[in-house]
Amino acid sequence: MASLPIHWIMARVYCQATEEAERVVQALDTAIPGATETREKLEGEFGNPVLVITRRVDRSEGIRSVWDRWQAANVVQGLREGLESRIDEDGVLHFRIDKQAACAGGLTPARGADAIDIQVKLKAYPAKREEILKVARGLVAEGG
Repeated sequence: MASLPIHWIMARVYCQATEEAERVVQALDTAIPGATETREKLEGEFGNPVLVITRRVDRSEGIRSVWDRWQAANVVQGLREGLESRIDEDGVLHFRIDKQAACAGGLTPARGADAIDIQVKLKAYPAKREEILKVARGLVAEGG
């Protein structure tokens, strides 16, 4: 199994005071299982507690597993439209997965604010915009 041109994948989700942390973790398990997890407690605008849960996958086997999961759920194919606007100046591909759908075991692109933020750091040499775009196009093409 060939490795993908990805340095790392990171997912970040916000758990509001009105949400059960276990259900939010369940959503992350659907979106990005088996990743290193960190938690940070923040305070919301009105003093409410907010828990930020971040997961990161660095190893090629884990990256492949997560990417294959997203491909099987047609998440990757949905990135084709507007792909260029999803890539920042650092070569990071950004998209969001619906948190409620992930909680129920599904993977769908997010349409609202309640989402799991995904960042995918792409490998491209030289790390110039056109090379990064070539890599991104290849990843989201049929068969990735």
